Amino acid sequence: MTLTHRRLAFATLLLFGCNTLTMGNTDSIVLPNIGETAESYLSTEDEQRYGEEFMRSIRRSLDLVTDPEIQNYVEALGNRLVASSGVSSGRKFSFFVVRDPSINAFAGPGGYIGVHSGLFITGESEAELASVMAHEIAHVTQRHIARAFEDSSRMSVPMTAAIIAAIILGSRAGSGQAGEAAIAASLGGSIQRQINFTRANEQEADRVGLQILADAGYEPRAMPRFFEHLQQASIFYDDGLQLEFLRTHPVTIARISDTRNRAEQYPELRESISDAFPLIREKVRVLQEANPDKSLVWYEGALAETKEGTKEGAKENERDALRYGYAVALNAAGRYAEASAQLTSLAKREPERVAYQIALAEAALGQSRIDEALIIYERSLGLYPYHLPLTLYYAHALLQNGQAEKAAQVIDNYTRARSQRPELYRLLAQARDAMKDPLGARQALAEYYYLRGDMRAALEQLQMALRLVPKSDVRATRLTARIESMRNEWRIRAKFSGEVVPEERPNR
Repeated sequence: MTLTHRRLAFATLLLFGCNTLTMGNTDSIVLPNIGETAESYLSTEDEQRYGEEFMRSIRRSLDLVTDPEIQNYVEALGNRLVASSGVSSGRKFSFFVVRDPSINAFAGPGGYIGVHSGLFITGESEAELASVMAHEIAHVTQRHIARAFEDSSRMSVPMTAAIIAAIILGSRAGSGQAGEAAIAASLGGSIQRQINFTRANEQEADRVGLQILADAGYEPRAMPRFFEHLQQASIFYDDGLQLEFLRTHPVTIARISDTRNRAEQYPELRESISDAFPLIREKVRVLQEANPDKSLVWYEGALAETKEGTKEGAKENERDALRYGYAVALNAAGRYAEASAQLTSLAKREPERVAYQIALAEAALGQSRIDEALIIYERSLGLYPYHLPLTLYYAHALLQNGQAEKAAQVIDNYTRARSQRPELYRLLAQARDAMKDPLGARQALAEYYYLRGDMRAALEQLQMALRLVPKSDVRATRLTARIESMRNEWRIRAKFSGEVVPEERPNR
């Protein structure tokens, strides 16, 4: 594959991956199942490189949910499904949440799978959310994106140029509308072919997704049930703005019938694996609403409906989830004392529920009771060592309390025992800076940027760190080796993305 083809491939994949979020055509220009021939056009390794570029673009252009609890939940759910998908253990998947009330999910190259926050609110169970994620995982495992590149490699040069121009036009305009119009015009002559490809891939993703769902221990009937909910909900959204999923994943009676018939071939399973979903859904509900006062009004109404005698069959855990969401909204509105009262009552019945403890600690911090918050985090970490959200919240609270050295120690202990995470290195950089350790701060920032895929910023931090130590210092040797390692990795990546790696300049 030539450099020109790699650049054209990246532009095409970037279009296919991102377009779900704007035009809603991520899966529209793809080929039917043609087996392993996709590997000859785009290897798994190449696709992973393009995926990294895709994710960098996503971070620049979309509002991603960074809440540790939500991110930890969606990653755990996604990884459970991937483990049941039969893919090689070396195949990487990444899951993230987009702050967007529309109902949508999408798969990008390299196993990067995004879920809109609106999908959490619409799904009535964890199994329904899992069914959508399993469907998107199937798009990746079946190499649908690689097949899209096979199709693009057969396009004429003018058509490919039109796609690239549309991408550039859209990104420079500040709004994707101009780019979308150009893309739509350039591809207008192949609508029927796109529809046929969509049907083939969607059917295959449904079939494989059902198998993944069942193998992971979820009720496979959740998939057709979710489709039915979407079809019913579409009646109330004439403009279609809230149902973007229906544009990229058309739900027809035939499709619902097909998935229902396939699901009936599996034994009935329980509805969910984790009991965390109801609480995560409420936290997502609060975070996607910019005005916490609106959230409070909604929760007050919802809680009033669930009072005994006003909503038949309302379960206690449903009301507890609403009370938790109400407390999170109270925290967001700065009404910390009221939030504490709600959470204390909930925590008395379930003292080991991490979500309650985190929210209680956040309420304490809001009232400047930092010592109380630290005690809550320490007690919870004693029960759940190396719990990522607890570790992040605890380290942040330590920094607020002026305990930078202890915060750095907590983060170092986690990164040595568990996987490295960019958000941990960002906190570590803050801790090192507060400790008057500029070298450690630069190194931590370098790892933060590296894990986010920003090689240029990572190398800049390492170069600045190198200037802080004498040439004869052993730390200089280690920094130089790390710089060279990153630069080599960047050169390899540049072969796929077309990036220009700047020449190395003398450091001194």
